[in-house]
Amino acid sequence: MKNFIILIIVILTVTFHLQSDGQIRKAERHVKYYHFSKAIPVLLKTADSDNENMKNKAIPLLAHCYRLTNNMPEARVWYEQAVQIEGADPICYYYLGQAYRSLGMYDEAAGAFSTFNAIYPDSLDVKKFNNYSVEIKDWLNLPPMAEINNVQMLNSRYSDFGPVFYKKGIVFTSDRKKNSTEESVYGWTNFGYLNMMFAQPEYAGNWLSPMTPPEEMKNNFNQKYHDGPAVFSNDFKRVYITRTVDRELKRDNDNIRTSLLKIYYADIDEGKKLRYKSFPFNNKNYSVGHPTLSADNNRIIFSSDMPGGFGGSDLYISTRNGDTWSKPVNLGACINTKGNEVFPCWVADTILFFSSEERMGYGGLDIYCTRMKDSQWSEPINLKAPINSSFDDFGIAVSANLTDGLFSSNRPEGKGSDDIYAFRNLLFEHKKPFIPMVSGYVKDQQTLLPIQQATVFLFDQAKNEVRIAKTDSTGYFKAPAQYNRIYVAKAMKENYLYDCQTFRIENDSTLTCFKLPKDLLLSKLQINQITRLNIYYDLDKWDIKDEAKILLDSLVTIMKSHPITAELSSHTDSRASVEYNNVLSEKRAKSAVDYIISQGIGASRITSKGYGESKLVNHCADGVVCSEAEHAVNRRTEFRITSIDPQSFEPQYKFDLKLFQEDDVINPAMLEINFFGRCMIKPGSTN
Repeated sequence: MKNFIILIIVILTVTFHLQSDGQIRKAERHVKYYHFSKAIPVLLKTADSDNENMKNKAIPLLAHCYRLTNNMPEARVWYEQAVQIEGADPICYYYLGQAYRSLGMYDEAAGAFSTFNAIYPDSLDVKKFNNYSVEIKDWLNLPPMAEINNVQMLNSRYSDFGPVFYKKGIVFTSDRKKNSTEESVYGWTNFGYLNMMFAQPEYAGNWLSPMTPPEEMKNNFNQKYHDGPAVFSNDFKRVYITRTVDRELKRDNDNIRTSLLKIYYADIDEGKKLRYKSFPFNNKNYSVGHPTLSADNNRIIFSSDMPGGFGGSDLYISTRNGDTWSKPVNLGACINTKGNEVFPCWVADTILFFSSEERMGYGGLDIYCTRMKDSQWSEPINLKAPINSSFDDFGIAVSANLTDGLFSSNRPEGKGSDDIYAFRNLLFEHKKPFIPMVSGYVKDQQTLLPIQQATVFLFDQAKNEVRIAKTDSTGYFKAPAQYNRIYVAKAMKENYLYDCQTFRIENDSTLTCFKLPKDLLLSKLQINQITRLNIYYDLDKWDIKDEAKILLDSLVTIMKSHPITAELSSHTDSRASVEYNNVLSEKRAKSAVDYIISQGIGASRITSKGYGESKLVNHCADGVVCSEAEHAVNRRTEFRITSIDPQSFEPQYKFDLKLFQEDDVINPAMLEINFFGRCMIKPGSTN
């Protein structure tokens, strides 16, 4: 139901190009009059029909209807089908991304936003939401910011939201029907119209304690159409209510009437009927609603989509002088965004809580807090989980001590569409030292597509410890780090050859997340795939030096990680005789293979071959004048995969990546000898 309150502030224009009859026309008519809940069963029948053309028209429309009735699980299902239709409107990718984000499926959301952005590359909003879907990972494992509890007695299978303090209890807004025969039904949701209810806790001020059964407010607090949410003066002698009134409707170009939100206020005299007055800035062309009051009751902050704002609905402030109110002033770009800012709650004149859908958050509406200092509002802070979730979180009421209260959410574990939750021990920020992060991407070397669930080993040489990270569906990983440290990052994935790099994180306190200088690129195992190594040998020698062992140990790791057989070959430049070069290269290749076998690799899995100067990689043949650098290119050792055969694998030597879990911190002694060796030395020329 709060979805109606938000969306009606920004009058939706949903244009569907449908050119069919029968059921589709009937559904289109329902949508035209904002009767989305009535359109859904009609469209479900059509989407299940055998007529492919009708089906393809019904599916996107059905997805839109579920979105506009705030049923994101179903919206996701139908948008997933909509984007598969040939010629589908690309906006379906955008809405699919928002549905994924609302369901906490952040990797999938980033993918949908990326697809939409590829079609419309200048869509800054989509880039922003894509970034949010990646950055939110930093918040997912934070400790809880409060203790919360669903207030079961207040909630129903309908929408219950917008609590405000009133005397010893609370007033909240609900669209529950009075009885099963009630005829007054709101077409958008097919539930009742909003009414205000009252309940109070068993123990005064303890919102987590049992509550009395809710009762409808009397003395014409409620009328025929929508009433609520509301706010009361500190002495409870005046009420300001958000309402819709049937006689005050906006007509569009098609003469379709739309209810607008308006604020009405009345003085409360016990036992007497309330006499409402219209807030002076109500207007027939835009909505005004969601009032909250200052401590002296002389200033009001409200939400409106009046012209001149930043977009969607903005928060405005007006000051009362006797019976007149000053012209509303927009709270400015620090608070308002291109999206909707709604449901403000003003505490002690210096703290403002509100909900926004446009800022960095979990998805949908999140609740934020800003403080007044030196006549300026501070940058809003997201209250984080569990106050906020990937679903819509809004309509908060906070006690004067700022630690407890109630809020509304449509998270799926509730009883109905929107539920009221109590909270206590609210924190505004985590009191812990800031930890910089290191991040990067792991991709396929050939296709540059992301590699999911790759294992990244981050070696901190100073602490002599290794932290484990795993990549998500976008190939992205992130892990805690330290300033002024040298790290080695090594990425591995089953059936891929690893990649690694060495980097330093500078001592820069403004750097919050260090990005790897380049992506880690893994090469998928293929027969005849060649890995080239630069191994140093003394002149006319073939014994393995310590520097060469480090490189050969990396080949040992590859062979222990993958079911492959291989040939290790040695090559020379063209200088000296052919016979000499053949013998020397054969001895060097055999020496290298003997070392690999000595490290536990079966002799049947690797062979040696000396090619001498027969496989030069450039023009430097006999008699050709070349530089030393050009000759050096030919002096190489190559590791070529000859087969991929699981039967050749010795289980006792297998290096199992599944042993390493996200955020594990291990001693490098648990890994193979010189596991990071090849990453930590600079390649050079050989003799």
